[in-house]
Amino acid sequence: MKAVVYHKPYQLSLEKVKDAEIQDDREMLIRVTSTAICGSDLHIYHGLQPMLHDGLIPGHEFMGIVEEVGKDVKRWKRGDRVLVPFPISCGECIMCQSKLWSHCERSNENGEIAAVFGHGDFYGGFQGGQAEYVRVPYADVSPLAVPDELTDEQALFVTDILPTAYWIVDVSGVKPGDSVAVFGCGPVGILAQRCAIFKGARRVYAVDQVPYRLEYAKKLNPGVETINFRDHDDPGEVIRELTGGRGVDVAIDAVGFESEPTDSIVSAMVGMKRMGIPPLPGTRPEDQPAVASVSAINWEVKALRHGGSLGLAGVYGAKADGFPIGDIFAKGLKIQCGQALVQNYTDELMQLIQQGKLRADDIITHRLSLDEAMIGYEKFGRRIDNCLKVVMHP
Repeated sequence: MKAVVYHKPYQLSLEKVKDAEIQDDREMLIRVTSTAICGSDLHIYHGLQPMLHDGLIPGHEFMGIVEEVGKDVKRWKRGDRVLVPFPISCGECIMCQSKLWSHCERSNENGEIAAVFGHGDFYGGFQGGQAEYVRVPYADVSPLAVPDELTDEQALFVTDILPTAYWIVDVSGVKPGDSVAVFGCGPVGILAQRCAIFKGARRVYAVDQVPYRLEYAKKLNPGVETINFRDHDDPGEVIRELTGGRGVDVAIDAVGFESEPTDSIVSAMVGMKRMGIPPLPGTRPEDQPAVASVSAINWEVKALRHGGSLGLAGVYGAKADGFPIGDIFAKGLKIQCGQALVQNYTDELMQLIQQGKLRADDIITHRLSLDEAMIGYEKFGRRIDNCLKVVMHP
């Protein structure tokens, strides 16, 4: 089968690899009809995930047609159309029974979190969905039937970015009349803005530094107020001024540990060197991906009112200096964070999409074949051609 294959940082290729095969009676094999490139796939592309290995197939946003089922699979048969949430959960351990799916105790022997498709050995070692076929463990637990009336693109993002956005808005306690600041205008950030509006937020601020992403935020979520942090020393302070000195009720981080440089090109390059990341060949220093500090979190804490809520949906995978614990304590802030509990929201979100009350497919800017995957990574990773979201159809 054809698949995107990781070899080392900045080196992915499309190759013929051994066909995916069922390895357990509780598994099924899916023929992929749609798959996407996620922001966390860029962490793999840049070599920032631990325990990556040569031969890894990335991709955790995928859906398709059931090709084969193990003898113990009860819910599915060949020909069924399904999508698969990205956390791999057994459905039986105490975490899964408590609906803490992304903390499954059985799917991942190597880490403190549930396994995830296409994220290397630290996340369980399962191959991902940027391929023609993918093996799905615990097939009766998480996969979801896709209604015939929905296109792949309408349903696809229920695998990850839509429930991630909906979850962080929900657990952060956004309610009617609230003011919300969302830091980051990538796919999750824009969908978090939308979900906050859906939950009744009165004012929503979108913070980013990439002009075309800020334009997408305004276009896709009418009424959102945008702030380019390149124009301000402290966007948190700007938000406090816009709210009469009070601060917002909820701040949401859709940035994570990797972003464009926030302090200087020099500090970004130093961060890359310390992590052993080689520079991208043939590019200017300012085009290099940077290892972000916790600048965004400091801004978010500054933007919040006393007693407010901070939701961290962005991925932070390491210890960090400068975390504003004193300000968090002084303000009495509540923090919600972690890997999204996707399975708790998939049924509800699928119904909302069917009813026309919520959508995510309008964030797609590039539709490619699997053969064009490297073009997709190039455009999304380097923010070329106003790329916001890439979907590929094997």
